[in-house]
Amino acid sequence: MHIHSKSYIISLASLLFLLIAEGGFCQLAPQNSLYLIDLYQVNSAYAGLDNTLSVNLNYRDQWGVIEGHPRQFLINAHLPVIIWEGAVGAYIKSDQLGSLSLTSAGISYNRILKREYGVLSFGSSLGITQAGLDGSLIVTPQGIYSSGTIDHQDIILGTGIDRSVRLDYDMSLFLGHTNFDLGISLQNLFLPNQNLGSTAIDNGKNLRILGRYPIRLLDMILYPSILLKTNFVSYQTDLSCVAKSGNVFGGLSLRGFNAESLDAIAIIAGIEFNRNYTLSYSYDVGLSRLGRLAGGSHEIHINYNLNRLLGIGLPPEIIYNPRYL
Repeated sequence: MHIHSKSYIISLASLLFLLIAEGGFCQLAPQNSLYLIDLYQVNSAYAGLDNTLSVNLNYRDQWGVIEGHPRQFLINAHLPVIIWEGAVGAYIKSDQLGSLSLTSAGISYNRILKREYGVLSFGSSLGITQAGLDGSLIVTPQGIYSSGTIDHQDIILGTGIDRSVRLDYDMSLFLGHTNFDLGISLQNLFLPNQNLGSTAIDNGKNLRILGRYPIRLLDMILYPSILLKTNFVSYQTDLSCVAKSGNVFGGLSLRGFNAESLDAIAIIAGIEFNRNYTLSYSYDVGLSRLGRLAGGSHEIHINYNLNRLLGIGLPPEIIYNPRYL
């Protein structure tokens, strides 16, 4: 089978990155450039710290030049529940990566404690992920694909749809200090890998550490932050700074810290339409070789905030939070 275009080469390289033969694994942790707008998606212990109902919708379209490029959709909601001395949250998300699809849903609870220095929150989430691998969408260099025939010429890769379900959980801690925010989240630490036929998929084990330090400058507030992600084999960082003035905000984020991990620069912008709705957008400019060839990545985020205090007796609003972005 002949290769006719550069886009085919990129698609194949992306597929090989996602699907590894029997005994191999693939890393599926999604990237998000607007994590500062929705801290709950990276740390479930943040739930309720807006002191009201917060609903988030996020869509990301990555590397649009590649056929079957990654696409992600997320919706979550969280709110304080005073009778339980904490907060609850829920999420649904979907990731499409070529022939591989992942659909997840889960709930969370976190305890919120008021302290002299701010608030301390700790909790966990529990959910499930269904993975599906559509073998009919896979193309191999030596395969036969003509007249309705799908033959990968590979004893491992099938042509049907394989599905499996796995458990997801995390344990999270969030400290909202009067001067800074710190979050730590550990996900799927002891879970086995997920099998789809002869293909093994990483179980999503990762550690995320978030730090943020708001700074007032004239009539603006700056939000420098760092997000460290690791699966204990490789490491990735997001260094971000967002500035807010009035009802508009914008900034930059750099993903990666050395020649091997540099991935993209994200340009971030957003506007608060009113007391309830905030719209955010980011565009990733690829820095890696694949990112430069595959085109940019778009991400859009809508936040609905009830903007009415819920749960009398919860800590006052003493930390900077995404509501003010």
